[in-house]
Amino acid sequence: MRFRLTDLVLKLCIASTAIGVTTPAIAEREPPPPEPAEKPNWELVARRAIPSLKNGLFDPESAQIRWVSGFAWGYHKPPIGKRTYAWIACGFINAKNRLGGYVGDTPMIVTTDRFSNVTSIIGLTISTCGGWNVVPVNPELIAATAKPIAPSATSVADELRKLAQLRDDRIITDAEFEAQKAKLLGN
Repeated sequence: MRFRLTDLVLKLCIASTAIGVTTPAIAEREPPPPEPAEKPNWELVARRAIPSLKNGLFDPESAQIRWVSGFAWGYHKPPIGKRTYAWIACGFINAKNRLGGYVGDTPMIVTTDRFSNVTSIIGLTISTCGGWNVVPVNPELIAATAKPIAPSATSVADELRKLAQLRDDRIITDAEFEAQKAKLLGN
């Protein structure tokens, strides 16, 4: 009797796994919704997207944004969740970490609806950014990303003070503090 109960549990596990694996595949075969006739206000989207992308970065002012496409009707699908259709633009973002070094390009996707509401997605996702739906970068995105050339608002003393605080808070080691200090002082 015990053997049969184990067999039954095993069969139920296999059946539920098979159903779970095939269900998304069936859903993905559905045709995408048609592109809406009403397009978002690209200038408004660009103004909203940049602050949203910088939100949560350690050093938002150091953010370097590189667009690889403009907005096109497409989809994104997070690792857990369903496929969502929206106006989508793809690119990369790079910013400084706590030690003052750039972390490298991180894939990003900016989605918007026809009302110009922006959702920024940084990181792993499946989307139309793979190349088949790539459109030229919108001029509004380039203008919103361009940084005005201005003198640095922080002095070397301010930077040293920040580094000392990071060291005191045990975020960086004494050796890292000394290395960054030497870099700031040009030694």
